[in-house]
Amino acid sequence: MFRRTVFVYNRRVIKARPEDFVVEEKADLPLRPAGPFRVYRLRKRGWTTDDLLRHLARTLGISPEAISYGGRKDKHGLTVQHIAVRDGRDFSRAEGDFSLESLGVMDRPMGPDLIRANAFRITIRDLAETGTLLRNLEEAKASGVPNYFDDQRFRSYDPERGFFAEKVLRRHWNGALQVYLTSGPAGMSRLERERRRALFERWKDWPACLELARNAVEKKIFGYLVGHPREFCRALHLVPLDEVSMQYAAFQSHLWNEVLRGLVNAEVSATASVSGAEGGYLFWKCLEEGARAFFAELIIPTPAARMDIRSEAVRAGYGCVFRDARIGLAEFRTKALSRVYFKSSPRRAMVIPDRLEVTGEAPDDLHPGRKSFTLSFELPRGSYATMVVKRLTLPASPPPP
Repeated sequence: MFRRTVFVYNRRVIKARPEDFVVEEKADLPLRPAGPFRVYRLRKRGWTTDDLLRHLARTLGISPEAISYGGRKDKHGLTVQHIAVRDGRDFSRAEGDFSLESLGVMDRPMGPDLIRANAFRITIRDLAETGTLLRNLEEAKASGVPNYFDDQRFRSYDPERGFFAEKVLRRHWNGALQVYLTSGPAGMSRLERERRRALFERWKDWPACLELARNAVEKKIFGYLVGHPREFCRALHLVPLDEVSMQYAAFQSHLWNEVLRGLVNAEVSATASVSGAEGGYLFWKCLEEGARAFFAELIIPTPAARMDIRSEAVRAGYGCVFRDARIGLAEFRTKALSRVYFKSSPRRAMVIPDRLEVTGEAPDDLHPGRKSFTLSFELPRGSYATMVVKRLTLPASPPPP
């Protein structure tokens, strides 16, 4: 079959202002008359979830482990989410860039299983015309959007160094430490990138690296290597567990994306690609009935030693991806970092935005002569609104050859 793929780079503007990207968790909270966990609605801007929770733990005088949440939210936007604190006191407060509002108590911590969906209101700027976006919107309603993990998942990824978890699976402990300590991913400041380049150039000169270390974790790791210069695997145990988990999840998400890319390429005759942090995001515009049914029903588990694969297409897809990566299922049983492991979770290959509609259209006050659109929609937990934006701002399809 003839395949027509249009490669584009998406230059649309979102998140120019915090008000341009609003997300609110929709959660089913099992509130009780009494319980050890007080649950709050947390509104914030300019903070990542992790940074704000660390700030709250310090200022409230509680342990960070006492705070639980269902999902991380980006700092570039206005976000509303739920957290729970294992403490009966009411810590409700409002400051300039965040507020806490007590909603009651629960007998369990907050977790991702309580999140039903996320509701978004997003302004897209710098549009020359709006007809293409409106056509794309109707196509997305009818044919859905590939449910890729988006660039936010890969903030730790540096193409020059590779994935931390891939090094661990290959038992390349020295390489894993290099990835963690010397990578300079996109978005990092020039000064920090230069410092990490200096660490890479001085690698194995541990006293020199210790002099360049800035935070407590770096100082602990390089300090250990000064006294134990070749014990790389033991040094890996000094990486915080939550950061190891995020690094593992990034590699799992990359492999999952690779499987979906391969299936889109195999099943869809005309596609368009938007560049991404770890590869191009391959989109369909419209799906024929058979392909739509295929992707609507398709579940792809994230990779681990034990996966519940119920589709031969997915099984074959992982076979190709694993061969290309030169890894196998056995490697995912690694016990190098025994308190963190690879766990498989099911994820739908397609997502159809719920209640997708245009709620505003106006001249773009940040880009004279251009237009802005405001959209609202809901997505299941774990799906990326920015992926929907990428799909809606694809250029118009070229005429058939």
